[in-house]
This record gives sequence, C-alpha cells and structure tokens, in this order.
Amino acid sequence: MEIYGAAKGLDPQTLDEVYQQIARWTRSGELTFDVEKVPLSDIETAWQRTDFKGRRLVVMP
Repeated sequence: MEIYGAAKGLDPQTLDEVYQQIARWTRSGELTFDVEKVPLSDIETAWQRTDFKGRRLVVMP
C-alpha cells in the first residue's frame, strides 16, 4: 500500500500511526480497494488495457 498526499507537516511517528490505522481498516474490511488481479503471464496484455476505470491492477505470480 502506498499513500500519496496529505502528509505535509507530519512527523515520521505520526505518519507511521496513520499508515498503521489504514492497514487496520484494510484488514478489518472497513476500507476496501477496487482491484483487478491479473496473472504475471498476462502482464503485457494487461498494461495495454484502458478499461480499469479507477481499479488498481494487482499482478499475481
């Protein structure tokens, strides 16, 4: 998981606390991500697709 933006002025400890909270929400199901899983063998085709519309590509080994 990567978090972008809204971190200006946060010290490393606070940023870590925020990251851990987001991880807890994700593990508990309170926060979900719209993903599309693609096997690594299909990565070339997946990168050429334009139909993800907000979903994140997750490459599976």
